[in-house]
Amino acid sequence: MATEQPAQEQKLPVFSAGVEYWNNTDASVNGVLGALGSDSTPVPRLDATSSRLLILSLLPALSTITPPHHTKSSPTPRRSYRALDCGAGIGRVTSTVLLPLFDRVDLVEPVRKFVNQAKRNSDKGKEGWKSLKAGKGVRMWLAGLQFFDPLAPAVPIGGGESELIATVGSKDLSWPKPEEQFDLQDGYDLVMIQWCIGHLSDAQLVEFLKRSRKALREGENGTEGYIMLKENICKDTDGEGAGQLFDDDDSSITRSDKVFRQVFADAGLEIIKREIQQGFPAELFPVVSYALR
Repeated sequence: MATEQPAQEQKLPVFSAGVEYWNNTDASVNGVLGALGSDSTPVPRLDATSSRLLILSLLPALSTITPPHHTKSSPTPRRSYRALDCGAGIGRVTSTVLLPLFDRVDLVEPVRKFVNQAKRNSDKGKEGWKSLKAGKGVRMWLAGLQFFDPLAPAVPIGGGESELIATVGSKDLSWPKPEEQFDLQDGYDLVMIQWCIGHLSDAQLVEFLKRSRKALREGENGTEGYIMLKENICKDTDGEGAGQLFDDDDSSITRSDKVFRQVFADAGLEIIKREIQQGFPAELFPVVSYALR
């Protein structure tokens, strides 16, 4: 009778190794997108456009186009909208996706040189950063997501650190006190997580999603905010059927759709929408966006 072989132990991301990898990467769009951020590739433009369209389908009140049944003399009043950009790098998503739509953005990133570059980019006021001159604002946080609590950004968990590096934009904006849990009527309308979550283990990801869910805006009819997770997807059969591939270079995990669905279920989240990114080079992993609540 054949002896059953023990299952191969699953590798887990090492946070310090991931930070070290990105510390040795150029703090530019081309650097953070793995040489796919130059003007010669369509990836940054297609990515930002598809993300904005999905967000607008979830939160149509963010549209700047006046509906035909509204006249210019009777505009619809708009409240202030908030977003959280997770694993934000140099602020590419904040600039090209979130600031064109939202009024206040919290940006959180564990690599200090990337946060510093985001601050320099905001000072230059190019692309979406020019929205800062239109009464919008961004707070920039240095923290790993496993240590970050969206409900109280200045209070790290799990023995980690969370540091407010800069607040840029309008001085007239009202921000929740970062050391206190805020009123959920001022919760996040969107928690955006893109191309970063492979640096968390499944257990860490589940816990961060639970914390993010608790920080979503609540209205009269319940939760009004969304979590949007946009990531590379491997096959369910990859990793000897585990649906996970480990990258030794940056100490990260690429998960399959099946694995993500289990993570979402464990976090108590429902998939509201699921979209596959179109137009990316065929040699890349498929990229899928999940709108969760």
